[in-house]
Amino acid sequence: MIGRGSFGEVWLALDVALQRQFAVKILKPGVSVDERLREAQIGNLLSHNNLVHIHQADVVNVHGADVVILAMDYQPGGSIETLANPAGYLSLPIVLRIARDILQGLDYLHARHFFHNDIKPGNILLGPQHQAMLSDYGITGVSTNGAPVAAPSAYLLHRAPEVVATGNVGVSSDIFQVGMTLARLLISLHHLRAVWASIGPARYAQDIAAGKLLEQKDFQNHIPASVRRVILNAVHPDPSQRFSSSLDMRRALEKLDFPGHWTVDAAGNEIGKSSSHEFSYAVSPVAAGKFDVVCTRLNVASRKSQRVIQFCKKGLTKRQSEKVISDFKSHVVTGR
Repeated sequence: MIGRGSFGEVWLALDVALQRQFAVKILKPGVSVDERLREAQIGNLLSHNNLVHIHQADVVNVHGADVVILAMDYQPGGSIETLANPAGYLSLPIVLRIARDILQGLDYLHARHFFHNDIKPGNILLGPQHQAMLSDYGITGVSTNGAPVAAPSAYLLHRAPEVVATGNVGVSSDIFQVGMTLARLLISLHHLRAVWASIGPARYAQDIAAGKLLEQKDFQNHIPASVRRVILNAVHPDPSQRFSSSLDMRRALEKLDFPGHWTVDAAGNEIGKSSSHEFSYAVSPVAAGKFDVVCTRLNVASRKSQRVIQFCKKGLTKRQSEKVISDFKSHVVTGR
Protein backbone atom coordinates (compact mmCIF):
# COMPACT_ATOMS: atom_id res chain seq x y z
CA MET A 1 0.00 0.00 0.00
CA ILE A 2 1.38 3.41 -1.00
CA GLY A 3 -1.53 5.71 -0.17
CA ARG A 4 -4.75 6.02 1.76
CA GLY A 5 -7.49 8.61 1.98
CA SER A 6 -11.22 9.13 2.35
CA PHE A 7 -11.68 7.51 -1.09
CA GLY A 8 -9.98 4.21 -0.13
CA GLU A 9 -6.44 3.00 -0.80
CA VAL A 10 -3.72 2.98 -3.47
CA TRP A 11 -1.50 -0.06 -3.89
CA LEU A 12 1.64 -0.65 -5.92
CA ALA A 13 1.07 -3.69 -8.12
CA LEU A 14 3.19 -5.71 -10.54
CA ASP A 15 1.59 -6.92 -13.76
CA VAL A 16 3.43 -10.23 -14.02
CA ALA A 17 2.56 -10.66 -17.70
CA LEU A 18 3.91 -7.26 -18.74
CA GLN A 19 6.54 -7.07 -15.96
CA ARG A 20 5.41 -3.51 -15.33
CA GLN A 21 4.37 -1.69 -12.19
CA PHE A 22 0.99 0.00 -11.87
CA ALA A 23 -0.72 2.05 -9.18
CA VAL A 24 -3.99 0.36 -8.27
CA LYS A 25 -6.62 2.58 -6.66
CA ILE A 26 -9.28 0.78 -4.63
CA LEU A 27 -12.41 2.91 -4.16
CA LYS A 28 -14.35 1.92 -1.10
CA PRO A 29 -18.16 1.59 -1.20
CA GLY A 30 -20.26 4.59 -0.24
CA VAL A 31 -21.55 5.87 -3.55
CA SER A 32 -22.87 3.87 -6.52
CA VAL A 33 -20.60 1.80 -8.73
CA ASP A 34 -21.47 4.06 -11.67
CA GLU A 35 -20.33 7.15 -9.75
CA ARG A 36 -17.07 5.49 -8.78
CA LEU A 37 -16.45 4.35 -12.34
CA ARG A 38 -16.72 7.96 -13.63
CA GLU A 39 -13.11 8.60 -12.57
CA ALA A 40 -11.85 5.69 -14.69
CA GLN A 41 -14.04 6.59 -17.66
CA ILE A 42 -12.70 10.15 -17.65
CA GLY A 43 -9.08 9.19 -16.98
CA ASN A 44 -9.12 6.59 -19.73
CA LEU A 45 -9.97 9.27 -22.31
CA LEU A 46 -6.98 11.42 -21.40
CA SER A 47 -3.68 11.30 -23.26
CA HIS A 48 -1.41 14.16 -22.19
CA ASN A 49 2.03 14.45 -20.63
CA ASN A 50 0.65 16.45 -17.70
CA LEU A 51 -2.34 14.23 -16.93
CA VAL A 52 -2.36 10.78 -15.34
CA HIS A 53 -3.89 8.18 -17.65
CA ILE A 54 -6.14 5.43 -16.25
CA HIS A 55 -5.66 2.16 -18.12
CA GLN A 56 -8.34 -0.14 -16.72
CA ALA A 57 -11.17 -0.45 -14.23
CA ASP A 58 -12.94 -3.39 -12.66
CA VAL A 59 -15.67 -4.11 -10.14
CA VAL A 60 -14.91 -6.85 -7.62
CA ASN A 61 -17.21 -8.24 -4.95
CA VAL A 62 -15.45 -8.25 -1.61
CA HIS A 63 -17.38 -9.62 1.39
CA GLY A 64 -20.66 -8.84 -0.33
CA ALA A 65 -19.76 -5.27 -1.34
CA ASP A 66 -18.88 -4.05 -4.84
CA VAL A 67 -15.39 -2.55 -4.81
CA VAL A 68 -14.20 -0.47 -7.78
CA ILE A 69 -10.55 -0.87 -8.75
CA LEU A 70 -8.63 1.43 -11.11
CA ALA A 71 -5.20 0.77 -12.65
CA MET A 72 -2.97 3.67 -13.70
CA ASP A 73 0.70 4.34 -14.33
CA TYR A 74 2.80 4.25 -11.19
CA GLN A 75 4.69 7.51 -10.58
CA PRO A 76 7.49 6.64 -8.13
CA GLY A 77 8.26 10.31 -7.46
CA GLY A 78 4.97 10.65 -5.61
CA SER A 79 3.26 14.02 -5.27
CA ILE A 80 4.90 17.42 -5.49
CA GLU A 81 4.53 17.68 -1.70
CA THR A 82 7.74 15.61 -1.49
CA LEU A 83 9.62 18.61 -2.96
CA ALA A 84 8.85 20.87 0.02
CA ASN A 85 11.80 22.07 2.09
CA PRO A 86 11.91 21.76 5.92
CA ALA A 87 9.92 25.02 6.19
CA GLY A 88 7.07 23.45 4.21
CA TYR A 89 7.30 25.41 0.96
CA LEU A 90 8.77 24.83 -2.51
CA SER A 91 11.35 27.04 -4.20
CA LEU A 92 10.16 29.58 -6.76
CA PRO A 93 11.64 27.95 -9.92
CA ILE A 94 10.03 24.61 -9.04
CA VAL A 95 6.65 26.24 -8.39
CA LEU A 96 6.72 28.14 -11.69
CA ARG A 97 7.55 24.93 -13.55
CA ILE A 98 4.76 23.03 -11.80
CA ALA A 99 2.32 25.84 -12.58
CA ARG A 100 3.14 25.80 -16.29
CA ASP A 101 2.83 22.02 -16.40
CA ILE A 102 -0.56 21.75 -14.72
CA LEU A 103 -1.93 24.64 -16.75
CA GLN A 104 -0.96 22.75 -19.91
CA GLY A 105 -2.88 19.77 -18.55
CA LEU A 106 -5.86 22.02 -17.87
CA ASP A 107 -5.68 23.38 -21.45
CA TYR A 108 -6.22 19.81 -22.63
CA LEU A 109 -9.01 19.10 -20.13
CA HIS A 110 -10.89 22.33 -20.78
CA ALA A 111 -10.70 21.85 -24.56
CA ARG A 112 -12.61 18.61 -23.99
CA HIS A 113 -15.11 20.26 -21.60
CA PHE A 114 -13.76 18.62 -18.43
CA PHE A 115 -13.35 20.68 -15.25
CA HIS A 116 -10.89 19.02 -12.87
CA ASN A 117 -12.40 20.51 -9.69
CA ASP A 118 -9.86 18.92 -7.31
CA ILE A 119 -6.58 20.74 -7.94
CA LYS A 120 -4.39 20.62 -4.84
CA PRO A 121 -0.77 19.71 -4.03
CA GLY A 122 -1.57 16.08 -3.15
CA ASN A 123 -3.23 15.54 -6.54
CA ILE A 124 -0.21 16.70 -8.55
CA LEU A 125 2.26 13.88 -9.19
CA LEU A 126 5.84 13.89 -10.49
CA GLY A 127 6.11 12.14 -13.84
CA PRO A 128 8.98 10.25 -15.46
CA GLN A 129 10.45 13.44 -17.00
CA HIS A 130 10.00 15.24 -13.65
CA GLN A 131 6.95 16.92 -15.11
CA ALA A 132 3.93 17.77 -12.94
CA MET A 133 0.87 15.64 -13.69
CA LEU A 134 -2.69 16.25 -12.53
CA SER A 135 -4.35 13.15 -11.11
CA ASP A 136 -7.61 12.12 -9.43
CA TYR A 137 -10.73 12.71 -11.52
CA GLY A 138 -13.19 11.55 -8.86
CA ILE A 139 -15.07 14.87 -8.71
CA THR A 140 -14.31 16.15 -12.21
CA GLY A 141 -17.14 18.06 -13.87
CA VAL A 142 -18.20 16.99 -17.36
CA SER A 143 -19.86 19.52 -19.67
CA THR A 144 -21.35 18.96 -23.12
CA ASN A 145 -20.52 22.43 -24.41
CA GLY A 146 -17.95 23.99 -22.08
CA ALA A 147 -20.54 25.74 -19.92
CA PRO A 148 -20.30 25.38 -16.10
CA VAL A 149 -21.90 22.25 -14.65
CA ALA A 150 -23.05 21.12 -11.23
CA ALA A 151 -20.12 20.10 -9.04
CA PRO A 152 -20.17 16.40 -8.11
CA SER A 153 -18.49 17.39 -4.84
CA ALA A 154 -16.01 19.97 -3.59
CA TYR A 155 -12.58 20.30 -1.98
CA LEU A 156 -13.54 22.91 0.58
CA LEU A 157 -10.12 24.54 1.06
CA HIS A 158 -9.99 25.51 -2.62
CA ARG A 159 -13.67 26.10 -3.35
CA ALA A 160 -14.24 29.26 -5.39
CA PRO A 161 -16.90 31.72 -4.19
CA GLU A 162 -19.09 31.21 -7.27
CA VAL A 163 -19.12 27.47 -6.58
CA VAL A 164 -20.46 28.21 -3.09
CA ALA A 165 -23.06 30.55 -4.60
CA THR A 166 -24.22 28.46 -7.58
CA GLY A 167 -22.99 24.92 -7.01
CA ASN A 168 -21.42 24.98 -10.49
CA VAL A 169 -17.81 24.45 -11.56
CA GLY A 170 -16.14 25.59 -14.75
CA VAL A 171 -12.95 26.95 -16.28
CA SER A 172 -12.81 29.86 -13.84
CA SER A 173 -13.15 27.70 -10.72
CA ASP A 174 -10.24 25.54 -11.95
CA ILE A 175 -8.18 28.73 -12.39
CA PHE A 176 -9.09 29.65 -8.82
CA GLN A 177 -7.90 26.25 -7.57
CA VAL A 178 -4.60 26.65 -9.41
CA GLY A 179 -4.09 29.99 -7.66
CA MET A 180 -4.86 28.51 -4.25
CA THR A 181 -2.48 25.63 -4.94
CA LEU A 182 0.38 27.91 -6.01
CA ALA A 183 -0.13 30.06 -2.92
CA ARG A 184 0.24 27.00 -0.70
CA LEU A 185 3.34 25.85 -2.55
CA LEU A 186 5.03 29.23 -2.05
CA ILE A 187 3.80 30.10 1.46
CA SER A 188 3.48 26.68 3.10
CA LEU A 189 1.64 23.48 2.25
CA HIS A 190 -0.12 23.77 5.60
CA HIS A 191 -1.02 27.48 5.39
CA LEU A 192 -4.65 27.22 4.33
CA ARG A 193 -5.37 24.29 6.65
CA ALA A 194 -4.04 26.38 9.52
CA VAL A 195 -6.24 29.33 8.52
CA TRP A 196 -9.28 27.04 8.26
CA ALA A 197 -8.59 25.62 11.72
CA SER A 198 -8.10 29.10 13.15
CA ILE A 199 -11.15 30.93 11.77
CA GLY A 200 -13.57 28.10 10.96
CA PRO A 201 -15.35 27.18 7.70
CA ALA A 202 -17.94 29.97 7.74
CA ARG A 203 -15.40 32.78 8.15
CA TYR A 204 -13.09 31.03 5.68
CA ALA A 205 -15.79 31.14 2.99
CA GLN A 206 -16.58 34.77 3.84
CA ASP A 207 -12.93 35.79 3.51
CA ILE A 208 -12.63 34.02 0.15
CA ALA A 209 -15.73 35.84 -1.11
CA ALA A 210 -14.32 39.15 0.13
CA GLY A 211 -10.87 38.56 -1.38
CA LYS A 212 -9.26 38.64 2.07
CA LEU A 213 -8.14 35.04 2.51
CA LEU A 214 -4.96 35.53 0.47
CA GLU A 215 -3.26 38.91 0.32
CA GLN A 216 0.12 40.36 -0.61
CA LYS A 217 1.27 40.24 3.02
CA ASP A 218 0.82 36.46 3.22
CA PHE A 219 3.80 35.88 0.92
CA GLN A 220 7.37 35.99 2.13
CA ASN A 221 9.34 38.99 0.95
CA HIS A 222 11.48 36.95 -1.44
CA ILE A 223 8.44 36.22 -3.66
CA PRO A 224 8.45 38.87 -6.43
CA ALA A 225 5.48 41.19 -6.77
CA SER A 226 4.88 39.95 -10.33
CA VAL A 227 4.38 36.38 -9.07
CA ARG A 228 2.03 37.53 -6.33
CA ARG A 229 -0.04 39.47 -8.86
CA VAL A 230 -0.56 36.38 -11.02
CA ILE A 231 -1.69 34.30 -8.05
CA LEU A 232 -3.95 36.98 -6.60
CA ASN A 233 -5.49 37.51 -10.04
CA ALA A 234 -6.25 33.77 -10.20
CA VAL A 235 -8.01 33.81 -6.80
CA HIS A 236 -9.94 37.05 -7.35
CA PRO A 237 -13.44 36.64 -5.86
CA ASP A 238 -15.01 37.91 -9.10
CA PRO A 239 -14.56 35.26 -11.82
CA SER A 240 -14.65 37.93 -14.53
CA GLN A 241 -11.52 39.49 -13.02
CA ARG A 242 -9.49 36.25 -13.19
CA PHE A 243 -7.55 34.92 -16.15
CA SER A 244 -10.05 34.01 -18.85
CA SER A 245 -8.38 30.65 -19.50
CA SER A 246 -5.63 28.37 -18.32
CA LEU A 247 -3.70 29.38 -21.44
CA ASP A 248 -3.86 33.06 -20.45
CA MET A 249 -2.58 32.24 -16.97
CA ARG A 250 0.22 30.09 -18.37
CA ARG A 251 1.29 32.86 -20.74
CA ALA A 252 1.45 35.29 -17.84
CA LEU A 253 3.68 32.89 -15.89
CA GLU A 254 5.90 32.14 -18.89
CA LYS A 255 6.89 35.82 -18.96
CA LEU A 256 8.39 35.48 -15.48
CA ASP A 257 11.99 34.39 -15.11
CA PHE A 258 14.30 35.03 -12.19
CA PRO A 259 18.04 34.37 -11.78
CA GLY A 260 17.79 33.39 -8.11
CA HIS A 261 15.56 32.03 -5.38
CA TRP A 262 15.48 31.28 -1.66
CA THR A 263 14.92 28.04 0.19
CA VAL A 264 15.62 26.46 3.59
CA ASP A 265 18.30 23.81 4.13
CA ALA A 266 18.13 20.72 6.34
CA ALA A 267 19.40 22.71 9.33
CA GLY A 268 16.60 25.28 8.94
CA ASN A 269 18.82 28.04 7.53
CA GLU A 270 17.61 30.30 4.74
CA ILE A 271 19.80 29.96 1.66
CA GLY A 272 19.68 32.05 -1.49
CA LYS A 273 20.71 30.37 -4.73
CA SER A 274 21.62 31.37 -8.26
CA SER A 275 23.32 29.41 -11.03
CA SER A 276 26.79 30.15 -9.65
CA HIS A 277 26.41 31.40 -6.07
CA GLU A 278 24.81 30.73 -2.70
CA PHE A 279 23.75 33.60 -0.48
CA SER A 280 23.22 33.94 3.26
CA TYR A 281 22.77 36.63 5.87
CA ALA A 282 23.31 37.04 9.60
CA VAL A 283 21.77 39.53 12.02
CA SER A 284 23.69 40.20 15.24
CA PRO A 285 22.36 42.25 18.18
CA VAL A 286 24.66 44.99 19.42
CA ALA A 287 24.34 47.64 22.12
CA ALA A 288 21.21 49.71 22.78
CA GLY A 289 18.83 47.51 20.82
CA LYS A 290 20.70 47.93 17.55
CA PHE A 291 21.65 45.25 15.01
CA ASP A 292 24.43 44.55 12.54
CA VAL A 293 23.59 42.82 9.25
CA VAL A 294 26.16 40.83 7.28
CA CYS A 295 25.24 39.43 3.85
CA THR A 296 27.56 37.03 2.05
CA ARG A 297 27.94 35.40 -1.35
CA LEU A 298 29.62 32.01 -1.84
CA ASN A 299 31.01 31.01 -5.24
CA VAL A 300 29.79 27.44 -5.71
CA ALA A 301 32.71 26.44 -7.94
CA SER A 302 35.62 27.97 -6.02
CA ARG A 303 33.98 27.83 -2.55
CA LYS A 304 35.28 31.35 -1.96
CA SER A 305 33.05 33.60 0.12
CA GLN A 306 32.80 37.37 0.15
CA ARG A 307 30.62 40.01 1.70
CA VAL A 308 27.96 41.72 -0.38
CA ILE A 309 29.03 45.15 0.77
CA GLN A 310 25.95 47.17 -0.19
CA PHE A 311 23.85 45.01 2.16
CA CYS A 312 26.26 44.89 5.11
CA LYS A 313 25.11 47.50 7.62
CA LYS A 314 25.85 48.34 11.25
CA GLY A 315 23.85 49.89 14.08
CA LEU A 316 20.40 49.42 12.58
CA THR A 317 17.05 49.38 14.30
CA LYS A 318 15.06 46.15 14.08
CA ARG A 319 12.88 47.60 11.33
CA GLN A 320 15.88 48.87 9.41
CA SER A 321 17.60 45.49 9.60
CA GLU A 322 14.44 43.76 8.34
CA LYS A 323 14.32 46.17 5.40
CA VAL A 324 17.97 45.47 4.49
CA ILE A 325 17.38 41.71 4.58
CA SER A 326 14.24 42.09 2.47
CA ASP A 327 16.14 44.15 -0.10
CA PHE A 328 18.97 41.58 -0.11
CA LYS A 329 16.55 38.72 -0.73
CA SER A 330 14.91 40.62 -3.56
CA HIS A 331 18.33 41.36 -5.04
CA VAL A 332 19.21 37.65 -5.06
CA VAL A 333 15.92 36.69 -6.75
CA THR A 334 15.70 39.45 -9.33
CA GLY A 335 19.38 40.27 -9.83
CA ARG A 336 18.56 43.94 -9.33
